[in-house]
Amino acid sequence: MAHTITFLSLTTPEDIKMLREIFRAITGVIGFKPFLSTRLTTCALELARNVIEHGKGGHAQVSLVEPRGGSVMLRMVFTDQGPGIPDLPPLPEDDRALSGGQGLGLGLDGVRHMADDFDLQTGRGGTRVRADFAAPLDRAEMAACATSAADHCDEILMRQSSAERRIRQLEADLDERELMIGEVHHRTANNLTMISSLLRMEQRRAKTPETQDVLSSLSIRVESMARMHKLLQTGGAETVGARAYLSQISALAETFNRPGLDVKIEVEADGTAVPARLALDLGLITGELITNAYKHAFVGRRSGAIRISLVTEGDMIRYAFRDDGTGLSEGEMPERSGSLGWRMIRGSVAGNMGHMTVDGSDGLSIQISFPTELG
Repeated sequence: MAHTITFLSLTTPEDIKMLREIFRAITGVIGFKPFLSTRLTTCALELARNVIEHGKGGHAQVSLVEPRGGSVMLRMVFTDQGPGIPDLPPLPEDDRALSGGQGLGLGLDGVRHMADDFDLQTGRGGTRVRADFAAPLDRAEMAACATSAADHCDEILMRQSSAERRIRQLEADLDERELMIGEVHHRTANNLTMISSLLRMEQRRAKTPETQDVLSSLSIRVESMARMHKLLQTGGAETVGARAYLSQISALAETFNRPGLDVKIEVEADGTAVPARLALDLGLITGELITNAYKHAFVGRRSGAIRISLVTEGDMIRYAFRDDGTGLSEGEMPERSGSLGWRMIRGSVAGNMGHMTVDGSDGLSIQISFPTELG
């Protein structure tokens, strides 16, 4: 069970000043003692500085959560799309103070020491840090307390934010609170299907393989969005069954079939129902990775295999994509690519508070994790 208090974008030093006051308000509403309030605020500011200075900007999410059968926790999650933390040593078990040194590692070590539960994922696709702190609350108080803390945060943002900051915060709120209703799904799905049909018509008329591939890629992106809206419309809910949706997206790959190349696509998923926003992004990610595999992974071959899986493990959704193609050459880092497709993938992962790792040593393997609760 999770109750989101606030979701913030972090890009400038001014955001750190804002975060300081927000955390003081949150810890005050929850009832942390002054000393603990200072420790929590210090941890949040340390993680925010890392996001801005080392990750070149990202997001922060603050929630009240109750792990399965556990105590109520104040959870802070910070994500960025930076190059990751190189050569990070294992975080030790011994007591270490937050101060007394400089650098990203020492700062994270100090936060880990203060937190009741800590998790760090880092790689070339970015960094995700989660820190949980035991809150002086009962389960029955969670919802009301989270609502009160969220109100205080909104008041601070409206009172002190600059116009630019307000715009960025409104964008973050809109992303987080996006609502979809049946009529919108119906009209959107119909319009997207029509656009996809037009793209397929132009693809059949195209004279060169390059033009056909571009139009096919666009068609998959558009059709993946249309399929998601159709599933939402028929399901009457704001979640999508992962297996059915990913299977439909994978079936679209037949537009890349050509004489002399037979690629088998296998989809494995448990009964996970994912939120609409995450489902849309997963469809776009899957379509993009399939497109890239057909273009680059099986050059000079007559057959190939792609395996896609999605499972829920604890409080995380695990997505995996793997092909048995040529893999990556030494030094190649597609997750840092400036191409439209990889920028879209990185943005989709970060927008859902996720983390991505890429391995090209034996074919191409993409591992992405998302929290099950996004607020």
